Amino acid sequence: MIRKMAGAAALVSAALLVSWHGFFFFRDNFTTHYPMKVISSDAFRGGEIPWWNVHDFGGQPLAGNPNALTFYPDNLLYLFLPAHVAFNLHFLLHLAAGFAAMRALCAARTGDARTATVAATIWTLSGAVVSTTAFYNLVTAVALLPLALLAVERRSWRLLGCAFGLLLLGSEPTTTLGTALAVAVAAAGRIRWQSIAAAVLLALAIASPQIVAYSEIAGELERSVPMSAGAMLATSLTPSRVAEIFLWPLQGFLNDAGGLRQRLFSTIFVGIIAIPALWTRSRYVIIAAVCLFFALGGNNPLVAAAVNTLPDPLRIIRYPEKLVLPLTAALVVLIAHFLARTRYRRTWSVIAIAPLVWTTARALPIDWFDPYRVPEKPPLRVHWNPTIPPGRVPARTEYRRRAAAHDWMFGAVANLRYGIGRSPDNMHSLLSRAVAERFAAVPPPLKERYLRIAGCNVPDALPMAAVVPSTLPAGGIVDAIRAVEAPGFDEHRAAVAPMAPFRSAAGRVTGYAEDGQTIRVGVEAAGPLLVLVNQTFFEGWTARSAGVELETLPLNVDRLGVVVPAGTHEIVLTFGRRRAAVVVCWVLSMVLLLGSAFPRLVEKLDRRTGEIERPPHEDGAHV
Repeated sequence: MIRKMAGAAALVSAALLVSWHGFFFFRDNFTTHYPMKVISSDAFRGGEIPWWNVHDFGGQPLAGNPNALTFYPDNLLYLFLPAHVAFNLHFLLHLAAGFAAMRALCAARTGDARTATVAATIWTLSGAVVSTTAFYNLVTAVALLPLALLAVERRSWRLLGCAFGLLLLGSEPTTTLGTALAVAVAAAGRIRWQSIAAAVLLALAIASPQIVAYSEIAGELERSVPMSAGAMLATSLTPSRVAEIFLWPLQGFLNDAGGLRQRLFSTIFVGIIAIPALWTRSRYVIIAAVCLFFALGGNNPLVAAAVNTLPDPLRIIRYPEKLVLPLTAALVVLIAHFLARTRYRRTWSVIAIAPLVWTTARALPIDWFDPYRVPEKPPLRVHWNPTIPPGRVPARTEYRRRAAAHDWMFGAVANLRYGIGRSPDNMHSLLSRAVAERFAAVPPPLKERYLRIAGCNVPDALPMAAVVPSTLPAGGIVDAIRAVEAPGFDEHRAAVAPMAPFRSAAGRVTGYAEDGQTIRVGVEAAGPLLVLVNQTFFEGWTARSAGVELETLPLNVDRLGVVVPAGTHEIVLTFGRRRAAVVVCWVLSMVLLLGSAFPRLVEKLDRRTGEIERPPHEDGAHV
């Protein structure tokens, strides 16, 4: 007992040390997830739900963004820890939970605790799992995927519902669908449909705050537009990458210079032990085969043909390579079966783990935090102009330079705001996407106009709030773009609006302030006038003065306009019209998680292997 306590204390100390001084810096962590979590942590500490991100492209929704994980349980860490420490602990906690869940799953399958420990170690060190540490919303599946499969082995609808509820709160569609695919094969003929239905209802209830928040913005986002077949099938596995699963990382590691950064996962290596493990009589062979079939994506003619015939509502997922994660989980379970029946378990364990330790050391995307500790600047809206070419130098050198340059969107952690740019996660509005596309296509004088409209740091840029003298009518987005780009258009004298021509009465903006998740604009108006607030327009905005709601509308394609009556006003702008429903759903979600998931999970994971209940005639090594 003393030895176990000492070991646990050492692991906790190491985790805290890594979290405090390290940083999971690579790929989406740098430009999407870490800036979002820094911004969100400020809101959480202020006692608010983070609804709106003032830093991204003139402001973008935050609570409904599935990449923000706004309602995921471990956001509690951001209340009392520095943002980068809580951010790092998110990865370490899911790696540790993934080890525990996979160990419990393999123990349930084999009845052998030692074998289960080796298999869980292989899972934690596998290339796909190590690669997820570059994605804040993918590493959650490292724990939740084996937990969902464990729920099938336990015949526990509560555990299954909680696993998928957390996936919906903290992962992305392809990974969730891949987990559902694996669970469907594992559960076929073993779990009653009533239990499946109960699990689905529980999962939806747990995920309800995210579902409600996302539903409010879904129709206005880039993601509401169906993806092309090419976008859906990007990062499909190639035959050489399939060979990498069993042989070795054939194309290098993330810290090598070169063109390897375009792959989603830097490595997917499992080890040669997976080859003999495939000769196991188990439905997990079917899981591995099905996941591989779809992970090949565009390199599988059947999948490519099927994607090309999908109806538009189903064109919402992309990157088939993500299915390598459930594929790897299935291989690890098969490896556990192989180790349980081989006479050379110790030899095979060394053969499996030794190369994984070496590849993990090369591929783990962690760096010291000091190069990313950028000082805070005054709030300034800038236009991102990339100056650091990707893939020319080792990754750690490149990303340190990008941090120093306040690269998109990392500079948000230093309080910079970005005006015009393409969304890395397709969560900008369709109106803003049109602006970004036009900005990329027009000549320099029109680029300057778009930068002035967006309030970027250029001469004569529009302020954060201003009275619009008059409007030009536009019947739709095409008409609005044409009017904005017309030779005689002056953004200081007029704005393009979907309304009849309007001329503002005399008046002025007396103040603009961002108070946490609330924007306050002071206005003095001799009569009705129109105020432009330099935030991205969404239908979810509410503008009130003295408790009376004011009309909002899009100006200059994608800016926020407010119609103000005569008088002296403090306009209070908040984002999210379904706030009360989201709060109620979030309370329900937390109650369900605490009441049905964690106590039962602790009880089951703490069972000794000899006490594990396994139904007779189970597939695998015990048939």
